[in-house]
Amino acid sequence: MDDKRIERVLVEVLKRLLPQIGATGERGNVIVVFTGATAGFTEAVQQVRSLVMNGFRVQLVFSRGAEPLYAPLVWEQLEGFPHVVPFDDSRWLRGLKEARAVIAPLLSVNTLSKLSLLIADNLASNLLLHALFTGKPLILARNGVDPTDQGRIELHFDQCGPALASAIWERLEVVRSYGCQVVEVSQLLATLETALQNSVAAKSTGRRNGAAKVVNFSQKVNIVTAADVLRAQQSGTPIRLRDSTVVTPLARELALKHHVSLTAEIGGR
Repeated sequence: MDDKRIERVLVEVLKRLLPQIGATGERGNVIVVFTGATAGFTEAVQQVRSLVMNGFRVQLVFSRGAEPLYAPLVWEQLEGFPHVVPFDDSRWLRGLKEARAVIAPLLSVNTLSKLSLLIADNLASNLLLHALFTGKPLILARNGVDPTDQGRIELHFDQCGPALASAIWERLEVVRSYGCQVVEVSQLLATLETALQNSVAAKSTGRRNGAAKVVNFSQKVNIVTAADVLRAQQSGTPIRLRDSTVVTPLARELALKHHVSLTAEIGGR
């Protein structure tokens, strides 16, 4: 028997065996969005398998960067796993509303930057942003963008200077403030389980999951970051700048977008 015939036999065995040990699809749809990052690839695929084995139906989405980079390999490694299908982009809103959560196991710097600036110019970024708008749990693996991640170090993507690294961390902080959960790729399934449990608990007590929290904001700061701008926007408070205050570029961009006033203190006090 040649290798291809053996592979086909194994696939058929998986299709028949896995539903008997947990891969039933009875727990609903989870949209899994792959973008053009590569750090953490092996664990990302394993997490998708774990989603299936824990009873979820998985709908896969690949960004324009991810599609030619590794989409065929992902499909190959998921062959034989039931309840794994392409996401139907012709009915994206209905599909999103029916999903229990959205997960990005491979998050690129490009997609992170778009999400932090509320840009949705393709299917992948559109689903991530609108997951927040529709109150769905949005769980992002940080490995693909984290300059200190071992996977990026192995790819020699860890040579950026402190300003660039700081910009990445700032964007991660911004999407966290939007309501995204940013975790290690190995924690995606566990984080999803917790998020779904919290959602059930919130509904049982009449609280709306993901509701904005009241944030205390200090008006006098030496460095204004994007997170500071978002806190000010939530509380309706202008930011007062001293002569020595540094405003990061992303903070200025978000202040303009959200109409947050950056005003100089009289006398610089």
